Amino acid sequence: EVRGNREIGDAEIRRIIGLTEGSELIRETLDELIEGASDAYGELGYEHVRIVVVVRDTDDPSRKVLRLEIQEGEPTRISRVQFEGTAPPEESGAGESLEFGVGDILDRDVISNSVRAAETEMRGEGWFEARLGPAVMEEASGTGVMVSIPSRPGPHYEVRYRGLAPLRRGDIEDILELGEDPLTDAVVEGIRERVVDLYQRNGFYDARASVTRRAGRQPGSAYLDVSVVPGSVLKVTQISFPGAQFLDEAHLRNEVESYLDEDLPRAEPLEPVDGAIVDEIGFGGTSGRRTSPAPHEPNPHRVYYEPTYEAAIERLVELYAVMGFLSAQVGPARMERTEQNRARVEVPVQEGPRTMLQRVDIDGNAAVTTRQILITSELSRGQPFSRLALEEARIRIVEAYRERGFLFARVEPTVAFSEDRTRAEVRITVVEAFAVRVGRVIIEGADNTSENLIRDRVVLEVGELYRPSLARESQRRLLEIGVFSGVNIGVADPDLPAQVKDVVVTVAERKPQYLDFTAGFSTGQGLRGGFEYGYRNLFGYGVTTTLRVQLGFQFIFVDPVLEERYEALSVQDRLERNVAIGMLVPHIRGLANVRSGNNLYHRRDNERDFGLDENGGSITASWRALKRLALSGGVNLENSNVQLFTGENLNDYLMMNMDPRLDRLLRVPEGESTIFAVPLTLALDLRDNPFDPTQGFFGSISAEYAVTLDAEPQGPDMVPFESNFVKLTFTTSGYIPVVGKTVFAVQVRGGRIFHTNDASRTYPNRSYYMGGVETMRGYYQDAMMPQDLATAVAADPDLDDNDVVRAGDTFVLIRGELRFPIWGSLYGGVFTDLGNLWAEPRFFDLFTLRATAGLGLRLKTPVGPLALDYGFVLDRREELGEPIGTLHFSIGLF
Repeated sequence: EVRGNREIGDAEIRRIIGLTEGSELIRETLDELIEGASDAYGELGYEHVRIVVVVRDTDDPSRKVLRLEIQEGEPTRISRVQFEGTAPPEESGAGESLEFGVGDILDRDVISNSVRAAETEMRGEGWFEARLGPAVMEEASGTGVMVSIPSRPGPHYEVRYRGLAPLRRGDIEDILELGEDPLTDAVVEGIRERVVDLYQRNGFYDARASVTRRAGRQPGSAYLDVSVVPGSVLKVTQISFPGAQFLDEAHLRNEVESYLDEDLPRAEPLEPVDGAIVDEIGFGGTSGRRTSPAPHEPNPHRVYYEPTYEAAIERLVELYAVMGFLSAQVGPARMERTEQNRARVEVPVQEGPRTMLQRVDIDGNAAVTTRQILITSELSRGQPFSRLALEEARIRIVEAYRERGFLFARVEPTVAFSEDRTRAEVRITVVEAFAVRVGRVIIEGADNTSENLIRDRVVLEVGELYRPSLARESQRRLLEIGVFSGVNIGVADPDLPAQVKDVVVTVAERKPQYLDFTAGFSTGQGLRGGFEYGYRNLFGYGVTTTLRVQLGFQFIFVDPVLEERYEALSVQDRLERNVAIGMLVPHIRGLANVRSGNNLYHRRDNERDFGLDENGGSITASWRALKRLALSGGVNLENSNVQLFTGENLNDYLMMNMDPRLDRLLRVPEGESTIFAVPLTLALDLRDNPFDPTQGFFGSISAEYAVTLDAEPQGPDMVPFESNFVKLTFTTSGYIPVVGKTVFAVQVRGGRIFHTNDASRTYPNRSYYMGGVETMRGYYQDAMMPQDLATAVAADPDLDDNDVVRAGDTFVLIRGELRFPIWGSLYGGVFTDLGNLWAEPRFFDLFTLRATAGLGLRLKTPVGPLALDYGFVLDRREELGEPIGTLHFSIGLF
């Protein structure tokens, strides 16, 4: 227990004294604990702290309560700050970097860090020789402390460059590191070596450089001259490997070149364009003698840089060792000039004997059979012997024992070689020790979270075997709650063998509450503002609640028609709003792997020609039956009310206004309507990465029953809009690695809506739409016309392609895409999409699929790939106004 502390938190004090619940208490070390805590307070400026240790008995004689009673006292404050020596010039920025001053508490860490930051700031501003500190604290008259900072700013430097071409000045500045250490002769020599090294890495093998300090014209000024004589580029025209037999030269050359690609500079995709080439192409400019050097475009395969070749040779030695050539000798590389600017590189190879695995013996095993150990080891007679494979086998066996509860099992392999080193016999000795069972489950760091919730999510049971896989699963289940930024699970005192070990669950909680505000104004949208409030850990059971409110009010009008329509509305209707309340319950006691969510929303949106009110709510639940199999479902209630300002009916308005945004917004019946829906989805996810898969399979099937509860009569016949249908949709996706990082992705989707009676019509926002980045990439978003309606438009000259709604009750989609690397994180894609849509399912015809094809770029990022695709419509129907192709941007891939 810690009492009286304000400046240092309880957890930090426990860390300083090195004691937690369950730690061994030795009375003789209590003085050391007090001294450690006092020193920590002293560093913060509380030099007069008083700490009393009280040890109390409990009902258990072996367990005590340790209480630290702390009286922090008044802090020591700074009474004066001064520089000793030459004070830093004001323009150096040193003074602004000092985060302490007269009257502040004497925090030694703050002072030390501030002085270092000021010194770094001075060097960044050109005082390369600047030295500040270390600060000296002296008792001043009165109650304060004087802080003295030794200061030697040195001269202010200007860096001058000469002879850098064809490299750029920015390339040189990146490696100077002038702000790291004070400029001394040793640092200057280090700069010169780095400059030469940079040029040699770029192929200038004979590069020379000088870095010189010179006094400036004015007192207190100096120059740092960086002069380079690059010489000519030395190009490697041949790499040979005399003595190589088992591995051919092409294989070895590819290995070396791949390492050169990784380690040496290469031409970037966005390098500056050579002006001479632009002149030749004819984009403008003048022709004549070149006045500037051509941009440098290094080819790593043609560069001889000795350190990289040495590292590449080490890789070749490792490659030979993996293949059984344990005594193979490769290198050193020898460079020989064939011309002034040409060279060949020779890497001699002595392969030596190849060692094959002759026999594997297992000793000491009882809990695991010899056959199981051999299968786990993946070692077999006749395979090439390598110490890497043996170490990997040892690790696999240890992990197999740990998974059976033997946390302290040891696996010790030994190897015996034949005289000619062509055969190896391995003996694996297992020291099983004992199986470890779970004692107590101790939870640390859960200040706001219920321990019952944490214990429910931990799948390690008291008295059962401790299995690392169960610890990892427990960690995953705890992170899924969403209230922890980090979770660590392990046994207490992991280096102390025992048959029963306590399990320590350490959690780091996120801040439970957050509040964000937004505000803005524009002449087009008027005054906008909103806020979002969230509580992540309601009742300590991980329940997350959010309230999101967005408001908008238009009061500036340029369009008189818009102004007239808005003024006719009530204040309530003029106030645009989006209010949403949500609750997520990540854990329900007694229902394993089940989570639920509840949402309510209210929206009002005003456009030039209409106003739209939407109200609704949903209750959802999901059950993860297996790690890769999930079932989700719920109930939805949606109410909408469309208020047209133009006097038209909704269908006529949509036909006359082909704005995709408005079309998506108005996917509801005219007037007021309410729909009740029950969706259900079953998904199997076997992908290696759900955001950027490279192999595996994904499949899902969903069903939704929807029925309208209330709808206004529509049209002259005054028949109300009625929906009563079942919507079935399936998706399957597969990912096949081709070669290297190239992946072939294929997806098949389909769906159909089944009406339960003849009067039922599909609710507009439940229809299928085709076109866009998620379906047919040659078409605009949701712009593809259903096949049966396209046939009718083509057959009837009185029909226009704008006279039909582009929604259907049946669709089929087949997509294929080849994804391949281009450079670094940039990938390319070639794709084709086959599919079609039918308004009436009875016209479904699998032989009338439309086709699009195209190509695109993918940039891999931490949040998923960014994709830019251009798709072409194959067999374009010009009479329907279909485009030649369209450009699409998306985040994520199917």
